[in-house]
Amino acid sequence: MTSTQAASLLIVPLVAWRVYARVRRNIGRQRFHPGRMTFAIVFFSLITLLLGVGAAWHPPALAALAGGVALAVPLALYGLHLTKFEATPEGSFYTPHTGIGVALTVLFVGRLAYRIFVIVNNPPAPGAPPLSMYQSPLTLFIFGLIAGYYIVYYVGARTRGLKTA
Repeated sequence: MTSTQAASLLIVPLVAWRVYARVRRNIGRQRFHPGRMTFAIVFFSLITLLLGVGAAWHPPALAALAGGVALAVPLALYGLHLTKFEATPEGSFYTPHTGIGVALTVLFVGRLAYRIFVIVNNPPAPGAPPLSMYQSPLTLFIFGLIAGYYIVYYVGARTRGLKTA
């Protein structure tokens, strides 16, 4: 077993746990946590900004990232429209649209699994430059779609959720 394969085996359980947590947040009624939403907004914004700065020297990658974010805006607004908000004696809750959240998660996991498969089965030749995420605009498009969706969705959810709280 090569070190790349061993590293992949160590990363898979971590990724699986995070995917499970993400799917869990996309299914069913969720407690309204403005602090978590704010953290996600800041986190996704910073990562997207950093990726955008890194992609500035790779125009196709930058265009893909921007395209993903641009497509995410109407998708998030539609998802927000389908979200149910409620204030109960136990607290404030929201129920996101399951289909959109699960579809985005499946898209992310599928792309991640594909990239891991390619890297493990086609390691770079000795002396070759390391693989870069900027070589694959599709990866940045999908990240832009997911990050843009959650940024816009959580901004809207915080606004609507605070009104019902």
